[in-house]
Amino acid sequence: MKINTSTEDDQEKSFDYTFDYVIADSRKILLSEAAKIINRSERVTHNLATKNGFTLAKRGEIWIEDFPADPVVIVEIMTSSTSGGDKNKRTQIGMAFEDAVLNGGNHNAPGINYCQVWARMISQLIVKSQVGIAWNGKTIWLIQDVLASYISATTALNLAKYVSEYSDEVNILSFGYGDIDSAPQSEEILSLQDSSFYAGPINKNSSRGSESSGFVDIVKIGAPPPKDQLWRSLFLKSACANFSI
Repeated sequence: MKINTSTEDDQEKSFDYTFDYVIADSRKILLSEAAKIINRSERVTHNLATKNGFTLAKRGEIWIEDFPADPVVIVEIMTSSTSGGDKNKRTQIGMAFEDAVLNGGNHNAPGINYCQVWARMISQLIVKSQVGIAWNGKTIWLIQDVLASYISATTALNLAKYVSEYSDEVNILSFGYGDIDSAPQSEEILSLQDSSFYAGPINKNSSRGSESSGFVDIVKIGAPPPKDQLWRSLFLKSACANFSI
């Protein structure tokens, strides 16, 4: 969805985002009305409805029987990509695959690139949640439990404080496989065992008390590292240049 829009102060803004899935209800609507909504001719609208599998009916005029309607639920799936891997430890994708074929379960695998998937998620989390609210709907984020743990450990947002039975402005559904290493698996395909639902306001909500300031905390640092760690890091690397003033 790439469109230009404007604020209440008539400032020009652009919206350029895609959605993984949108769940919506349906309603009956005249083909002529649908043509106005999508800003196309009735002939083009008829062709699009046929091409995309919508149901057409003629009752005097042509109707679309299942045109999208409220309520709207946006579903975003944040899959965790793998890290580049270590050649010496044979955790690169190609090496791990070779070793898995040759040695079965006795192989090393690349880790999860938490920083990358978190960066992709944080750039969209607040915006798409606000869009869902603006459309009188909801946005649900589906993530892995290890990503939820990473977010709580590295940002100012502690998801444990937002465990909920009801949806809110921001909604995250976390899934995991449980303790799969504790017992051998008889099934070839592992099933998801654990799930947690986190929901809360975008900004501070007084009804939750002073300890909770909202999901905006996800963009804040969990705790600043001691400056000695900076000196250590700089000392362990050779400088790219030296200059004096």
